[in-house]
Amino acid sequence: MEDNKSVDNPITDHIPGNPKLLVIDDDANFLFGISRLLTKADFTVIAATDGVTGIAKAQSECPDLILMDINMPKMTGFQVKKALEIDPVTQFIPVVFLTALNDDASMLAGLSLAEDYITKPVDSTILAARIKSILRRVKTGMRRAIIESDKSFSFERFKQWAYSVEMMDERSVGHTTRVANLAVTLAKSMGYIDDSFLENMYKGSFLHDIGKLAIPDKVLNKPGPLSAEEWELMRQHPLVASHMLSSVPILKNATEIPLMHHERWDGKGYPNHLAGEQIPISVRIFTIVDVYDALTSKRPYKEAISEENSLQIIRSLAGKQFDPAAVEHFATHFQEIISESEKLHQQYVQSEAG
Repeated sequence: MEDNKSVDNPITDHIPGNPKLLVIDDDANFLFGISRLLTKADFTVIAATDGVTGIAKAQSECPDLILMDINMPKMTGFQVKKALEIDPVTQFIPVVFLTALNDDASMLAGLSLAEDYITKPVDSTILAARIKSILRRVKTGMRRAIIESDKSFSFERFKQWAYSVEMMDERSVGHTTRVANLAVTLAKSMGYIDDSFLENMYKGSFLHDIGKLAIPDKVLNKPGPLSAEEWELMRQHPLVASHMLSSVPILKNATEIPLMHHERWDGKGYPNHLAGEQIPISVRIFTIVDVYDALTSKRPYKEAISEENSLQIIRSLAGKQFDPAAVEHFATHFQEIISESEKLHQQYVQSEAG
């Protein structure tokens, strides 16, 4: 990056105070240099070295603009942008890609997602001027009013998040609504009838895989076994989900299942290796029906397993992967739970069709 020109008053007259910029780039040297230059240009600069951290800082800091690279570990810049778009807290923050990628395909993809696409190296004066121009165009007052409001979140938007995951993961079409209805049915059967508990459980079940938005398609839909590196990437999706949902008021009490649905009763799960009753009951219930639905569903790489055989597999994992008491209740009341869940699912399908 060139630093041979002074930057005179890069702050737009229409933006009060020092605009706050979030810069996301995995190159530590470049990140230090660009942060220094932008700070000298009277911007307030926050830095992040990867997309997951960047999303968390965007949610907590609400910057006026995000400047980020595209090729980064954990999440690409394109994936970060898509994740920011579905969070009411961050969806109105303008994004500028600052990258060494200068091929037509990358530029077209970037410009379709972001407010601007700038290739490295770039003159610091031009960069400051382009940021200033973007900030002038953004209705900052309206954006901040939305961010600082109650952040109303319609159920329609809520469903779109889950459906976006199903569109990415070709193996899971229909899985979201089935497990949400089955989880609530099992919870009710076990005596959990508090409306607030069931509502948060339903929302959490519906959004349990939302963190997969951060997983590249080539990993998510890989036909063969994942490499160690790919598994490490896949294991990030519960943490991404927690970051995305925890700042949304209507969802902040529904993050248990998205964050913990890969924990195991024996403590061998992830991301936090919780064991036994350290795992919330909502999660212990959900994990049973999540695996049951996966077993009984046909996927590109396997045929569906019968209900009877699936139930036998679930019972064999009691005390290992699952809460033994919850498994016993599921097995004892199996036909009743499945029947009631299917009724709920049909009602849901009919309401969507109507």
